[in-house]
Amino acid sequence: MAFIEELLENGGNYIVQRSKGGASFSPVSGKDADIQSFQSLVRRLRERDGDGFEIFKEHPMSDRGGDLVDLVMVTIDE
Repeated sequence: MAFIEELLENGGNYIVQRSKGGASFSPVSGKDADIQSFQSLVRRLRERDGDGFEIFKEHPMSDRGGDLVDLVMVTIDE
């Protein structure tokens, strides 16, 4: 199974919403622990960008320090 397919099927510590030709990923809540946990998914998506999908938008959090992301939108190769 391809990396992106595994992410779409195994929600885990993030929320995934599938749309035609794409998907969005976000933390399960706004709690610090969930946001920090989501950053590992952001890193994995960045590392695998181009492997069946492309990141087209990341939303950095403006209300928290650091480079925390709370939304990643991707297009999926079909």
